[in-house]
Amino acid sequence: MDLTCPVCKLDDQVASVPGVVAAGTTYRIGRVRMPRDRDVADLPAVPVTRKHMMSRTQLAIWLSFPSRHYTPWARNQGYIMLGVAALAHLVVALVLAMARESNWAEVLLAPFCLTGVFWGFGLLFVIGSYGARKRDVAEAPARERALEVWERLVYCARDNVVFEPGVGVSFHPSETREYIFGFRR
Repeated sequence: MDLTCPVCKLDDQVASVPGVVAAGTTYRIGRVRMPRDRDVADLPAVPVTRKHMMSRTQLAIWLSFPSRHYTPWARNQGYIMLGVAALAHLVVALVLAMARESNWAEVLLAPFCLTGVFWGFGLLFVIGSYGARKRDVAEAPARERALEVWERLVYCARDNVVFEPGVGVSFHPSETREYIFGFRR
């Protein structure tokens, strides 16, 4: 495959886009503790603890494959809230059932005064997550095709352009997302 840049017609400054993103992203995983004595004037005197720190260059941000903006467990919050509401409803209903003068309608309906908010929000979250899951299923083929295109892209540092070998179109790195989702179908 010919990896020469369509702008400068050279191949000595080209690199794959996933490699450029990986090279422009710095991860520090673990805990970092600063020394207690202030050896350097700019360092804080109190120990600083950070679990995870990530820094990225602007080029890595432009060229990175777009990720989803939610955490996977957020899709199950509605079910968790409905479970909590059912448990609280059961406890309150049992407490009311142990009262001397209580009828069954009171035992079954009175706990909704306390748990109705949880039932309502739980149902809203479940319905919302259903729509979001449906949208994820509909978008999955487009995201897979976009990932295949993104993995083939090449970056030329000399001209600051991104291109796909064999297509002949070059573009600025800030237009990467539009290219992988819009131009190539």
